Amino acid sequence: MGLLMRRSTFTHGALFAALCFVPMPAFADFACPVAQIFECTPVGGCQQVTAEQANLPPAVTLNVREKRLFSGVFGGEGLFEPGDAYEDPNVLILHGRHGLLTWTAVVDKATGQMSMSIAQLGKTYAEFGSCTSQP
Repeated sequence: MGLLMRRSTFTHGALFAALCFVPMPAFADFACPVAQIFECTPVGGCQQVTAEQANLPPAVTLNVREKRLFSGVFGGEGLFEPGDAYEDPNVLILHGRHGLLTWTAVVDKATGQMSMSIAQLGKTYAEFGSCTSQP
């Protein structure tokens, strides 16, 4: 009976230890002020514009848990429908869509550098900024 109990305890301990090494998403939000926005069209190329000219918020929140993009640094209105998320220790990638409009955001977790695109037929906005994790 003692050998069976030791094996059972060892098995449970080994399973717990293995789970500790499985990468799990942090589910933190990322507050991202936008530093530059470029409006790109097939005919005109890319021109730098303001957030107001592009009718875009000057800052966004990337919500990993809800897989959504929100206007403003501290939440706000959900800009698009929930999408997909990929996260590892180095990078966060979120993307989604609304009708024929799509968005993608990529954040380097070490530096906070953010690149984001919002695309529709005939026009794409490229946005650059920095993000900070908001647990």
